[in-house]
Amino acid sequence: MTDNLFEEVKNNLKKDKSNHLTIMHDIVINSKLKTIVECGVDRGASTCAFLQAIKETDGNLYSFDIKNCSNLFKDKNWNFYQINDVDLNRIINKFPEIKEKGIDLLYIDSYHEPSHVRKILNLYYPLLNVNGYIFVDDTSSYPFRKLNILTDSINSDLCKEEVEEFFYSNFNTFEFNYNGSENGLSILKKIKEDDLNKNYIWKYNFFIYQILKLIKKIKYKFFYKC
Repeated sequence: MTDNLFEEVKNNLKKDKSNHLTIMHDIVINSKLKTIVECGVDRGASTCAFLQAIKETDGNLYSFDIKNCSNLFKDKNWNFYQINDVDLNRIINKFPEIKEKGIDLLYIDSYHEPSHVRKILNLYYPLLNVNGYIFVDDTSSYPFRKLNILTDSINSDLCKEEVEEFFYSNFNTFEFNYNGSENGLSILKKIKEDDLNKNYIWKYNFFIYQILKLIKKIKYKFFYKC
């Protein structure tokens, strides 16, 4: 299964430049990133892409998952730890080089809950090197809205909102981009070193937002002439 997966991923990396795995793979190579941290492994598709990329940069991949994925790959540059990715102290005790060298790329694809996403962003921020990247997967509700799945649609939007709120709270520290294809990929690049701001900036009231949205629709319908 692993060999087939590697071939599938390698083919996608060559053929589909809009694929999320290709975007991350190419950034690792083009930016010469060496220390990659992957939160969430599952069947190992993203792991394959990262392992392919770090062959070019002589880097190391550290992957964490609550499931035992240790038998998926045999690669000297791959380090797997079966653990909850919020248990950062134990992770650093096992891999002190992560703290020593800093993280060049953090990929978040583990527990897709908004509070968990924000917690991971806050926890790992101090370890992220300047010019390092954070990728947060599954931040588009589009695939679920197509299937009329309410809870997953809302949850994906809430995860994207948490990434945006983290960016707003640390506006001068990051560049933010978003790739809306597939399941949505939020991209943060750290452009300077600064203290982490965990506080949320002011946000308008949701109910006032809905009322104003309705008023604007009514005004446009009845008063705008074209």
